[in-house]
Amino acid sequence: MKEKVNALIISKEDSVAVAITELKSGDTATFVVDEKIIEVNIIQDIPIYHKFSVLELYKDDLVYKYGQVIGRTTELIMKGQHVHTHNIVSANEVTDHI
Repeated sequence: MKEKVNALIISKEDSVAVAITELKSGDTATFVVDEKIIEVNIIQDIPIYHKFSVLELYKDDLVYKYGQVIGRTTELIMKGQHVHTHNIVSANEVTDHI
């Protein structure tokens, strides 16, 4: 594999990945899903160990990490955008996800 992996995703159902290095706007995040190399263009700076979206998420969409719901979006989140407390609410606050 020539591409340097700089992000992790646990489940193919996940809507976020985790940066394992600091990623800057304009960088390409590279990770592996089901033995396939996936690349996402980063549109905001992502601090190390923070989440970014691997697909476009609309307001009130559920956010998946580790194959589990971790929260709900509070606004539109673009692919490659930082995902954190400023644009999601915790799964602890999501009571109607099932």
